[in-house]
Amino acid sequence: MQWSEYSTTERLKTLRGGMTQGQLAEASAVSVGVVRKLERGGTASLPSLLSIASTLGTDIAVLLGQQAPRRSMDRDERAALRTLSAATHDAAIGLPASTEPGTVEELRAVVQRADVAYWAGQYTELGALLGALLPEARARYDAADADEREAAAGLLADVFQTAGMAANQLRDVLDASVQ
Repeated sequence: MQWSEYSTTERLKTLRGGMTQGQLAEASAVSVGVVRKLERGGTASLPSLLSIASTLGTDIAVLLGQQAPRRSMDRDERAALRTLSAATHDAAIGLPASTEPGTVEELRAVVQRADVAYWAGQYTELGALLGALLPEARARYDAADADEREAAAGLLADVFQTAGMAANQLRDVLDASVQ
């Protein structure tokens, strides 16, 4: 049976795994009634659906049956991929970070931790590290004076390289799940 052939009830129950309706509602900042309504085949507002999908580490298209979930990835890995994607996009276009950036040396140590997580296959941790590191490395580059600019550019390039390697690896996991 194809994912799209399942009811919203079946899709939501599958996606929430061991979470109760109450846990999903609390984590999504929606009422339990909204989750119950969806599981009875009802509808919900777009903001509620987006919040539930985000909590489940998936896309709204998956909830609605328009796209199959990435089955070989667990919920945390799907969330890591979404975090990585958003952080890469924001850093690439130069959206300002909401935090004061660390020094190049401090951020370089985090890059090394991210590399260790990558090689150990710890993609959930890697997504969390890169989700915070990308905007901070971009902010360090943007704030760098002439003396620090080259080191900050090298740091930013290294962070993007690690993010690219992680995205490729997660894509391979996704591709394996489709075959």
